[in-house]
Formats: sequence, C-alpha cells, structure tokens
Amino acid sequence: MNKVRASMTVLVLLCAGIANFGGCTADEPPPDSTSSTGSGSSSGVPLNCGDGKLDMGEDCDDGNNSPSDGCTTCKVDECFSCTTSAGELSTCTNAAAGTACQSDATKVCDGMAKCVECVDNMQCAGGYCHNNVCAKCDDGMKNGDETDSDCGGMNCPSCADGKLCLAGMDCANTFCVDGVCCADACEGACQACNIPGSEGTCDLVPQYGEDMSYMEAGSAVSCLAADGEACNGGGTCAKAIGQTCTGPAQCASTKCADNDGDMTKTCVKSVGEACAMNGECQSNMCDPGTMLCL
Repeated sequence: MNKVRASMTVLVLLCAGIANFGGCTADEPPPDSTSSTGSGSSSGVPLNCGDGKLDMGEDCDDGNNSPSDGCTTCKVDECFSCTTSAGELSTCTNAAAGTACQSDATKVCDGMAKCVECVDNMQCAGGYCHNNVCAKCDDGMKNGDETDSDCGGMNCPSCADGKLCLAGMDCANTFCVDGVCCADACEGACQACNIPGSEGTCDLVPQYGEDMSYMEAGSAVSCLAADGEACNGGGTCAKAIGQTCTGPAQCASTKCADNDGDMTKTCVKSVGEACAMNGECQSNMCDPGTMLCL
C-alpha cells in the first residue's frame, strides 16, 4: 500500500511540473516529452516546420521559415507550386501564368508569383488585358493602352481628329501632330494642331507663341522663346521681343527700334500691346496700371 501511495505522489508531482503539455490526471500517464508527432503547435505552425522533412500537417518544407519564398510556415504561398521528393527539401517555383489565385478565384497568377486581374484577354469579358488590368473600348474612360477615351493604342479603334495620340497609328487620319490626331501633316512653320478651340485642325500659332515642333531643314534652329524666337501670327518664325534686330521684318512684332537710345535696335511692341516692362515697348513706356504699351 505504501508503495502505491508513493507512486501516485510521484505521478501528481510530474503532472504539476508539465503544465505546458496540457496537464494530466491521476489515471493517465504523463506525456513523453521526447516524442514528436508533427501535428502542430499553439501558433498553428507544425512543430517540425523548417527541418527539411515533409511531416504530418505540412504542405511543404524547404528547410527554413523564411516568408514569401514559396513555402512559408510549411504552407505553399499563393502563386507558387512546391514539390517534394523522398528525403529531399521541398522545391518551390512560381506557379504558371494563368493559374487561378488561391485567395481570389476570379484572379490569376502572373507567372512571377503575383496575383493579378489578368494575363491575357481571356480573363477580360468583352475587353482586353493591359499590364495585368482589364480595360474596355466602350467604358467611356481612357484606360489600358488607349491614348484617349476608348480609342488609340493596340486594342481599340483609331481616334478622330482632336483626340490625344502618341503615333500616327492611333489616328484615323494617320497624322499625330502636337500630341493630337490632326486632319493633315501640319508641317509648316508656326502651325499647330493643338491650339485651344481648334484641336485637330492645323492652324496658325498666335503672335508671340512658340512652335514646339518647328525645325529648320538641315539645322537645329527652333522657334522657342528659350532660343529668342517666336511666331509672328502669320505662319513665320522670327525674333522674339527684346532680341537685337536691324529691321522690322526680322521681328515677330514687325517692329524694330532703338527705344532707349543706346544705339542698339531690338524687337519691340506697338502701342496698346500687352507688356511687362518699359523695354518691351516701342515708346519705352509700359503703363503700370493697364500693363499696355503707351
């Protein structure tokens, strides 16, 4: 009897000392702390995860617990495929493009381990796939590879005159000028197809404006203010206000004068034209109230 009591006392002491195993009763033997079933832990991660062996409760085991490498906490990551040969580590590779995503069956893997909306037009009902996003040519929006709303690019109809474009192929008339589809080539000096109010029609650049695409044949001469040039409003590129001149024909203003008496003529503006400083005016007087040449 004393031996039985002694054994029960030892059993109680053992149960009290192994609370981390869930405890036991006097009718049950203490668990074997040296055994491992691989069934899991309180964190949900299999106990043997990361040992390089495919144990019970594991989908894969690549020998580590590094995240997002295809096998995280011994579960196959989204858009990955893992295989395990007998006695070897799990090998994980990107799932093939078009494979359905685990988290959202309406999306697919892109072949680079990312879950996306589409990889080809098959995933876009009535639309097309561009940069892994579906778009349509009749949704009233500029999306996908369209250059303007529902036109241009490789998938939608060509654009009408005045619509935005990147190349002639975007336009019904095949002319993409100054960033818009144009009725013609519009190649003349101080002509543009994107003038506000007349987009799509080749028109003259207003006086003192710039011709962003102008280039004299065989030279690097432009018609930009930064180069001291401006349009005269009649289809000619000439010298801008303030540039030295010898005669009126050289100036976009058609006015060349020594307005300050320093023996140097410059291109100037006429009476009534907008000004910012005296030197812009033929009279050398800019009204500070109206900001017009006197």
